[in-house]
Amino acid sequence: MSEPTGTFLAESTPVPQEWLRTVLQLLPVGVVIVDTAGRLLAANAAASALWGQVALAGMRLENFGGFEAYWPGTGKRLRGEEWAVARTLKSRQTFSNEEVDIVGRDGARRTILNSSAPLYAGEGRLVGAVNINVDITERKATERAEFFVSEASRLLAESLDWETTLKAVARLATLEWADYCMVDVLGPDGALHRLALSAKDPRRQGLLDQTLGFPPQAGSGSPLAQVLTRGKPVLVADITPEWLDAVALSPEHRQLLEQLAPRSSMLLPLAVGRRRFGIINLVSASPARRYTRRDLGYATEFARRAALAVESARLYREAREALRERDASAAMLEAFFAASPVGMGFVNQDLRYVRLNKVVAENNGIPLERHLGLTPRELMGQAGGPIEDLLREVLESEEAVVDDPVEYVKGPEPRTFLATYFPVRSGMELLGVGGVVREITEQRRMEDHLRFLTDATTQLATSLDWRTTVRNVAELVVAQLADYCLVDMLGEDGEHLERVERRARSDELQAQLERSMPYAPSPGADTLLRRVLETGRSELVSEVDEAAMRAFAVNDAHRNILERLSPRSVMVVPLMARGRTLGIVSAATCSSARRFSTRDLSQLEDLAWRAALAVDNARLYRQAEQAVAARDEFVAVATHELRTPLSALHLQLSSLQRTVDKLALDESERLGQGLQGALRQADRLTRLVTHLFDVARLGTGQMALELGPVELTALVHALVARMEEALATAGCVAVVHADTPVVALADRPRVEQVLMNLLTNAMKYAPGLPVELNVERDGDTAVIAVRDWGPGIPPEARERVFERFTRNTGAHARASLGLGLYISRQLARAHGGDLFVEAPTDGGPGSRFVLRLPRWKKPSGTAPG
Repeated sequence: MSEPTGTFLAESTPVPQEWLRTVLQLLPVGVVIVDTAGRLLAANAAASALWGQVALAGMRLENFGGFEAYWPGTGKRLRGEEWAVARTLKSRQTFSNEEVDIVGRDGARRTILNSSAPLYAGEGRLVGAVNINVDITERKATERAEFFVSEASRLLAESLDWETTLKAVARLATLEWADYCMVDVLGPDGALHRLALSAKDPRRQGLLDQTLGFPPQAGSGSPLAQVLTRGKPVLVADITPEWLDAVALSPEHRQLLEQLAPRSSMLLPLAVGRRRFGIINLVSASPARRYTRRDLGYATEFARRAALAVESARLYREAREALRERDASAAMLEAFFAASPVGMGFVNQDLRYVRLNKVVAENNGIPLERHLGLTPRELMGQAGGPIEDLLREVLESEEAVVDDPVEYVKGPEPRTFLATYFPVRSGMELLGVGGVVREITEQRRMEDHLRFLTDATTQLATSLDWRTTVRNVAELVVAQLADYCLVDMLGEDGEHLERVERRARSDELQAQLERSMPYAPSPGADTLLRRVLETGRSELVSEVDEAAMRAFAVNDAHRNILERLSPRSVMVVPLMARGRTLGIVSAATCSSARRFSTRDLSQLEDLAWRAALAVDNARLYRQAEQAVAARDEFVAVATHELRTPLSALHLQLSSLQRTVDKLALDESERLGQGLQGALRQADRLTRLVTHLFDVARLGTGQMALELGPVELTALVHALVARMEEALATAGCVAVVHADTPVVALADRPRVEQVLMNLLTNAMKYAPGLPVELNVERDGDTAVIAVRDWGPGIPPEARERVFERFTRNTGAHARASLGLGLYISRQLARAHGGDLFVEAPTDGGPGSRFVLRLPRWKKPSGTAPG
């Protein structure tokens, strides 16, 4: 219940009324003053912008229900008597910071903090009420965006099953941030496939599911395809009919989009570097929800993290700066002060407190009554000097000072405030200085925490060596949280701890830490560190006492070292990743004035969680490298061993062929056909083994080239002559355009191998059609182009054909291992050149494979040849 607030409205002096008018116009929050019947007495510009002047002018108790508002928790509409100002007029009570969803003057849905307090005349008679509306719509939107990014980051980081995770993230996006979420990913075929569809309204899910029949076309000119191609996010703040026309794939698709009624959209590419994975489309269908650049910033960050999860199953959460929250509310009436969440005060021309609210008194730690009639310096001594100097500056310059930071160190922890001081006038007369003070301690702490996590994420992402990651963790802890830090990791046996890292702020502490390295607690030891390791739960020792020292020490020698370290407060946090404990991080402070809190523990847990994921991913990466190396070594050994029996088999079959040739004609023909088939299969098997052997040597770095001058024109003519029989069998005619000598610095057998692969492919996929070979110079490069007249290769598949084990479709799909083009490109690049495929320059059918090699440069002094 509120007490009478004084005689402010009944005073005859103009000071309070003029001060009130000045404050009302300066405040960024809506302020409405009504009489006992609910009729409007006064309202500031912010209130008029929120509700509209016409609606405010028609205010009455009986028509409060005409203002459209809803309780956020239930969605139930407020009745007229449920408004805070109506309850205040009825009960004379103060109601503070009630969260309400409203539909304001412009028809947009907003969220406000609604406060109301009674207004009394001098004799204690109720004359009305003061209502304050703080628009927190942007803050709520930001909270939803930050919640989504945080939850999505957690989901992406906790699972290596990125497809399931992205589906869960799509559902999460429609809880608060979007009405529809669609995720399209690139498949192995180079086309976009719809992975996830989620609608906020279950009744719209069936309609949204119908869009499965209209996936975006990769490579087309549609807005979605352009986002994938360019790898840049796009904000469509207002979706127009023209935009729908550009997106629609058919009239049926266009009609379906109209039924979904999208209003605003964000198109987000899933990309890492130059590689594209897909598109995330977030859509708002609400007239009150129009995406902004700030929303796009959050969405882009989420898409970046999602892309990293798709690429490598790792997620490093990028921290965001916390938005500054403004608790705005001010007035000179005591009732208005009581409803205000910020400190407010007024000093006269002598800089003496005339009016203030309880928030200012609580901030200063001095009773409200003691302030009146005193200057800040008289009230707070030396601590009030800077405040008084600033007030005098505002009084003399008559210019406002906005958001001046003020640090209060009195109390268990420092507190941070932002103070705004402004001159108060009555007409031409300067009456004094008003002030609004709001605390931002938590905001600053959050900013520091997010900045710390940003630095930590960046630093932990710099290495795939887990020991480097652990060292970075210790350095971050000492730089931000503690005087020294220890990191213990589980050994290969999963039982014993190894003390792998130690860092301290000072050389003296570092020397003691070096002595503590042998004292990692062994299995079965009754120490706090083993308890954290075995339970997976963090421990906070706010004050280290005798019992805590016993819990830390392994033995008496270790106890002596701990006493020299003099820890005053300690945190021990497990390093856990994917349900497995990898080790522990211990942090301590030696300062008598510093004690760790649960907030510090939460910060260290965040860092340990990221560090554990980085360490685990580094170990997985190392195991994957070892597995790949073992595989390549096995293939190299196996293919090497296979070549000997294959050579013997080939010799025996050739010997049998010569014997068969000496038999009678009818018998030799029958046996010769079988032998010829066996020889062909042996030749094919030999080529496959040779390809595997080349792949193994490429993988292990054992492929050596014998480089020298090679005249390519003669090489091409000789190769075509040698393959004349095979070309004739395929019905192909080889046309060579090579009139002048072109000398390359190359390994001749390897160049022949590349060209044989290209000619073999041309005969295989374009039988009965000609093959053209061009040899020419291009600056310091020698160029050989092989053009066939077959079906050609689509642009989106031209890079994929050079990948290992990639085979074309059709009749020849099973005729090879898909290694020929891969080996050919690797050989070209080993020469310092390249091999690629393009469309024929004349626009005709087929494909044109281009081999580029460095030209041989004659030694100086050599006559030209």
